[in-house]
Amino acid sequence: MEWAIAIGFEALCSITDCTRKKVDKRLLFAGGCWGVGMLLGRVSNGTENWYSVLMAMFPGIFLLILSLLTEEKIGYGDGYMILVLGLFLGWESCIAVFCMACLLSAIYAGGGWIFRKFDRNSRIPFAPFLLAASCLVKLVWAGGF
Repeated sequence: MEWAIAIGFEALCSITDCTRKKVDKRLLFAGGCWGVGMLLGRVSNGTENWYSVLMAMFPGIFLLILSLLTEEKIGYGDGYMILVLGLFLGWESCIAVFCMACLLSAIYAGGGWIFRKFDRNSRIPFAPFLLAASCLVKLVWAGGF
């Protein structure tokens, strides 16, 4: 259930990221509210503790700090999107998705750079890579949809 919601959320974010080059704040807020509700349910059931909640937010916080340090060359929406994914999926899945998305985007950017489609100032949306990474991690690591 969490994966289906996360992938749906990422698909909506990918559409806005590709068309407008930024993730819609209303979508991030709605996803964050839903994620907090899911997270509180897992904590109250005893399937997750508060330490794992903090760990799940670490990749998003890391990306937000990178956004600040790079003067928004990495968008804040990407960091907020990873924060919401941490709420949906938990820390292990969130870190796996984040690492896979970074790898996929690096391969894409490297190919674009080699074939001279991109230069140093090209803007590449990150949300589609998060969506692809979630699908791949779910298929490979978690055993299918």
